[in-house]
Amino acid sequence: MRTKVLLCAAALAASLASSVAQNVYSLNVVGYVNVTLPSHQFAAVANPLDASLGGTVAGGNDITNLFQGVAASSTLATFNSALNDYDTPITFSGKSGAWTGNFSMPPGKGALYFNNGAADTVVTFVGQVQQGAYTAASIASHTFQLAGSPVPLGGDLSDLNTKLGLVPSAGDTVALFNSAANDWTTPVTWSAKSSAWTGTLPIAPGAGFLYFNNSASANTWVSNFTVQ
Repeated sequence: MRTKVLLCAAALAASLASSVAQNVYSLNVVGYVNVTLPSHQFAAVANPLDASLGGTVAGGNDITNLFQGVAASSTLATFNSALNDYDTPITFSGKSGAWTGNFSMPPGKGALYFNNGAADTVVTFVGQVQQGAYTAASIASHTFQLAGSPVPLGGDLSDLNTKLGLVPSAGDTVALFNSAANDWTTPVTWSAKSSAWTGTLPIAPGAGFLYFNNSASANTWVSNFTVQ
């Protein structure tokens, strides 16, 4: 799975508001992320941008908006943490040019995509960068969840905790999906002793990953990202 990212601060107008005490400047950064999904393979994807533009575009983060014009009989499936299995996949109908169902994929939510096309499919996520306090995921105790970075910040797994507010517990694991091998990679584990992951794991914008919460309590991942 390959990605291309373009962010543009000027693409969305910034607003100025004044008060008696001070002027307040609000900057929204928008852009797009191209994610290449390999032909006849599964890939874990996650939405890296807010296509609802802060809730002003109804259904902006629905899959019917995020994944348009894809190959017939391609599928999307969410991971059901309670069942420890995937929900029944939703299929893209070539006849109607629409998905047979719908669900929301706000920034940070992941899903397993199967590209049924004879060629690689490029999906373009368009929206604004999620800034400020934002709940990227809430992972129940001793369960897996398919998630992703809520912002288009490529880098190592460690960036999730050093830059995006993830607080791992001892024994938590993260794995990426290897499309060529049709399986998840060997998990990387959080060591409480060293306060670090046991290895590196490059996570591209738009890539989904499988997170296991080894804690006795739920892990609510609150990101607080600001574009500098």
